[in-house]
Order: sequence, then C-alpha cells, then structure tokens
Amino acid sequence: MMPRVRHETPRHDPGISPLMRNIIFIYLAASIIAITVLQFGGDPFAGLLLVLFALPWSLLVHSITGLLGFTSAALNLALLAIGVGINAAALYLLARWLRTRQSTR
Repeated sequence: MMPRVRHETPRHDPGISPLMRNIIFIYLAASIIAITVLQFGGDPFAGLLLVLFALPWSLLVHSITGLLGFTSAALNLALLAIGVGINAAALYLLARWLRTRQSTR
C-alpha cells in the first residue's frame, strides 16, 4: 500500500495586476534612462526628470549632503537613485495592497 501524501492548500498570493506591473516597469525604465542620459550625456533636462521621479525624496538630497559636509555629483545621483527605488517599492506595495483588498471583497 502506498503512503498517503498530504496536500496542503497553497496560500493565496494575489500578486499585482499586469497594468500596475507595466506602470512600475515604465517608471523604472524612464528613471534608468534619465540616470544614464544624465551620467553620460550631461543633459540637464534628464536631471530635472530624475529629480521629479525621485520626489519627495529628492527634497532631502540637499539636507543630507549638508549634514555630511560636502557636495558631490555622484552622491547626489546615488541619493536620487535610492529615492527612485523607494518610490518603485512603494508603488509595488500599494499595488499588492490594492489587489489584496480587491480579492477579499
């Protein structure tokens, strides 16, 4: 006689909708393009876009560099990239929360 295998019901994982996944992808792609153009092309418009993509965290860049006591373009770029990452993570978490809330109704 064969032993019985217990099958556990998988936990429901709502994930995120394809639309939100595309929005997050476009946001990250545009941010990476802005960083690349700013780094290698030196276009000031790309810097403006990057500052807008990293809002509200871009407002803290001046304060952080002031606390450190020095100003560096590389540090500013890194802080803006971190701000973009935080915003992308927030969008993902918001999309998961909305999907979970929608699936419980």
